[in-house]
Amino acid sequence: MSARFLTSWPCQDACGTVETDERVEGAPVYRCPGCDSSWIELNERTEPADADPKPAAD
Repeated sequence: MSARFLTSWPCQDACGTVETDERVEGAPVYRCPGCDSSWIELNERTEPADADPKPAAD
């Protein structure tokens, strides 16, 4: 299982996992209620990752 952390904070309480209504790349965003870290599970993505933005034309 691989995860990409969206925000990561040191846990101040017992870690837990709460699924939020937010989606990133089609995957649900999970949050730890003890420290407010948030992440997605990479194997739950249903959309491709955003490509690097193209440079602006001069």
